[in-house]
Amino acid sequence: MTFRRIAIAGASGFLGRKIIEQLSLVVDITRLTILTRSKQPVKTSNNSILSFVSIVSYEDTEALANVLQGHDLLISTIAGAAAGMIDAILAEAAVMAGVRRFMPSEYTVDVLHPHSIAFAGSTILATKLANARKLQTLASEGKIEYTTLVTGAFLDFWLSKAVKGIVDLDSHTVMLYDGGEHQVTGCTTDFIAQCVRAVVTMPEDATRNSRIRIAEVQFSGKQLLGILEEVTGEQWTGVHKDTDALVTESLIALKGGDTRSFYVGQILKLGFDGEGSCYFEEGLTHGEDEVQRLSLNDIVRHSLATR
Repeated sequence: MTFRRIAIAGASGFLGRKIIEQLSLVVDITRLTILTRSKQPVKTSNNSILSFVSIVSYEDTEALANVLQGHDLLISTIAGAAAGMIDAILAEAAVMAGVRRFMPSEYTVDVLHPHSIAFAGSTILATKLANARKLQTLASEGKIEYTTLVTGAFLDFWLSKAVKGIVDLDSHTVMLYDGGEHQVTGCTTDFIAQCVRAVVTMPEDATRNSRIRIAEVQFSGKQLLGILEEVTGEQWTGVHKDTDALVTESLIALKGGDTRSFYVGQILKLGFDGEGSCYFEEGLTHGEDEVQRLSLNDIVRHSLATR
């Protein structure tokens, strides 16, 4: 392992905190720098390799490059709609600082899937697509390496009250998009964080300039509905909706300045329309050295117990 000095951007978020916890356990890491705009540091165990650097703005490329000097790897965990714009700046700063490898925040649908490319008329998805292509160009020019983890759905995040549009815990309803039959793959944030740790500890050549589509479980809307009824022992209702309606609603949200609802609507469309942007069957294969997967039943049970 050669990634000993690592910087993480966006570490105060839902996923970032768990990645810090995982990397804090890697004995070969000598420096873990947390870039944060939060006033309070991320809560984590006392660890001598951890340091926190306050970032006033992610738009100051030169200031970011100064902070990143001497690091081997930069991991972005910037969340949601902001990730596209900020990741482009982080990549530029990493190149300026001589960081060897960048892991972008593309923990979502596969933006380089043909269906995603055809759909990427939105500013948010178009930015993510442009970033993915730009990283490939930078790598081909020898300016930086990349490893991208494409994860599909954040299942435990969906099963919290943080995201609307999939499961409503209060009304006991599950959205069944386009009939609820299409298979989707997804991961818990714990699984993603363990996969990030695996990338850091694997031989460098194994993940260099790679887009790795990972998956913990596969499921459909109807299967999720059945598991929720099984786990809770209560009746749940499936609400049918066309994914094309999501596109219309997301564009209305954008006109009203609600970029988060716009982003979620676009991602849900690609996730559940059955065209493959969020179905990573190859990511479900098992091997002796792979991160352990939970079943959908266990994911639902654990998420409901800890919400």
